[in-house]
Order: sequence, then C-alpha cells, then structure tokens
Amino acid sequence: MAISITTRHLRALLAVAEAGSTAGAARSLHLSQPSVSVAVQEVEAILGQALFQRLPARGLVPTAFGLRKLAEARALASALSAFEAGDGQAGDPAGHVAFGYFSTLGPQYVPAVLRRMAAAYPKVSVSIHEGDLGELNRLLAAGRIELALTYDVELGAGIAAEAVGELRPYALLPAKHALAARAAVTVADLAAEPFILVDLPLSREFLLSPFRAAGIEPRVAYRAPSLEMVFGLVANGLGVSLLVTRREGDLAYDGRRVTRRPLADCALRQGVVIARAEGIAPTAPARALAECIRAEIAGG
Repeated sequence: MAISITTRHLRALLAVAEAGSTAGAARSLHLSQPSVSVAVQEVEAILGQALFQRLPARGLVPTAFGLRKLAEARALASALSAFEAGDGQAGDPAGHVAFGYFSTLGPQYVPAVLRRMAAAYPKVSVSIHEGDLGELNRLLAAGRIELALTYDVELGAGIAAEAVGELRPYALLPAKHALAARAAVTVADLAAEPFILVDLPLSREFLLSPFRAAGIEPRVAYRAPSLEMVFGLVANGLGVSLLVTRREGDLAYDGRRVTRRPLADCALRQGVVIARAEGIAPTAPARALAECIRAEIAGG
C-alpha cells in the first residue's frame, strides 16, 4: 500500500527544519528520534528528492527543494490548524510561527510583541530564537525561522526586509563621569576614554563606524558580548560606550548607575526591520506576528 503524507509527516518535517536536527525535533514533539527520522525519510520517498542535507557544525539544513516544500508545509499546517480551530472568526490565523530576534534588540520589544500576540491571536503559538545578526541571517536562509526582528545590517542575498523603526546611536557613560555634565558628546570625546565595545558579529563593525568616519579609533578596554555586561562595565567606571539598542532604566544589575547622552556629531541611524526569506509568502501566523511587531514598535 502506498504511503500518503499525513499530519504526522508535516509536523515532523517542520520540527526538524526548526530544530536543525532530528534529536531536537524529537524533543519538541515528545517522540523518539527514530520515529522522526522515519517520518522525514517517508516524505522524501514520496516526493522523490532529499529535503535535508547534513552540514558540519550546522546539523540538518534544507536543500533548495526542501526549502520550497518547507514553505508549502508551513502553509498546509497553518490551514489545518485554522480548520481544527473552527470555533473562531472566519479567517482567524491559527498554527505556529518560528520567530528570531537580535540578542540585544529582543528584550526591548519581543516580550511586548508576544503579549500582543497572545491577546489578539490566541490560536497562534510562537517559538523564539535568539541570535546575533549573522546567526539570524543563517536561520532565515536555512528555513529554521520564518521571521526575524533585527537591524538593517548586511542582511544578504535572499533576505527581504520591511523597515519598522529607526534608532539613533547614543553615548553610555558612568553616572558621575565628567562627560555626563554635557548636553551632548562627540565621538572624539568617547575615543579619548577607555571604550567598552559590544562584541557581536556585524554589530561591532557598525558601532565602530562613527569613529572610523571621523578618522579615529576608540581605545577598546573591554569587549562585551551582551548589553547587560556593557551596562555593568560602564556603570562601574571602567569605560564609556556607544550603543544603538535602548534599555529602560539607568541601573546595572549591581545597582550602579549609567547615564545617556546624544551624539552631537553623528548622523548615523540604524534601521529596525522585519526580515524574512525572499520569494516565500509568509503564512497567516507570520503575517499576524508581523502586524503585532509593527503595532508595538510604532506605538513604542
């Protein structure tokens, strides 16, 4: 008897794509790894082509054919979820969306976006994936996430972006620093002090660009992988920093204070975007999530 594709196959396929491995998919589905592997193999046998290839250090990555079928599988799963949730309003989205966000940008917006989603679209589940700018590009290209909230920095070929906001760089200073007495500071002022650099791929180059445009280099004292560590180092008087991402409050984790000042000589602006794989129509859950992102950032 010929095997037909079932909802079990669809769920296994989508889980493997998001997790990047059969082991991760098995954990999310509460199934055994062999049963997930068999489900994927059965789909590949039915379609007559490989859906995934195994790459060193990257796990299972969809083939070009797999990416096309993955988009179709997401659309089918979304339609099935909407059908199963038949007690809602006609056209209400239902199903699942995998969502990525830039590690320093996410805390400012993502919790409130998810609150909006839970209130407006209770039949949509959202899984969240944190990464740096380069990692989000890879997750989108590999089909592991459907949307990403990120900065408009080297998104690369095959990634479509919708601008939803714009942020201005600012100086972060110890609360009692001499520069804190000024209404604004310059990049030359910052370059004369020990500098705390956010050390994330692509981010570091962007944050150094105002200095290089002025023909100067900051004296990097510490490289920190997170916004919270930058706040802590600056609050303890170990240096100054230049940031784009906003964070409410002026306290570091240890209770010491920072202060912010605008940059007087920097016209640089950083775009905030919703990114997705180009040429693939977003599912109804993804469109609902994008709507909530727009509303949150515009309202914020």
